[in-house]
Amino acid sequence: MAERVVPAVASAVLEWHRQVGLDGANALILAELGFVAELRGDARGALAHHKEGYETTLTTDDPRAVALALEGLAAAHALADGPWTAALLLGAASAARAATGAPLPAAERLDVGRTAAAATAALGAAAFTDAFTQGEALSPEAAHARARASRIPAGHRQAARGTDPEGG
Repeated sequence: MAERVVPAVASAVLEWHRQVGLDGANALILAELGFVAELRGDARGALAHHKEGYETTLTTDDPRAVALALEGLAAAHALADGPWTAALLLGAASAARAATGAPLPAAERLDVGRTAAAATAALGAAAFTDAFTQGEALSPEAAHARARASRIPAGHRQAARGTDPEGG
């Protein structure tokens, strides 16, 4: 029951925020809706919520919100057979958090840990570290652009052993 109630309530709050002009507050709600969709196995829903959340963070000027949005996008890509992109996005999010001096909050570690574990399992530790390190060197905008360029058709996996399927 809670799995239906939480998204319904979050969606209602999201809509109310839009009506009263609090769009910036929606970044966190969209992230949570994206993580719920990811946990349900809904890659498209997760990606849609996290994409909208990322776009919303750009209006907030809050680097922590941008990092959370990148972590959400990483989770969606990991679910959609995009482990390289997931690791790259996690690296960019980690760098964004480090630049602000705001470490990953305990409440968000489970989502990030689950994403990292899925990407590592798919890629292997060395390739995950390579992609993560490449992500750390990217700005959030550049990492997001790389993720957008890696649209993966349903049923198609990214190369899993250290090759960057986006050609970078």
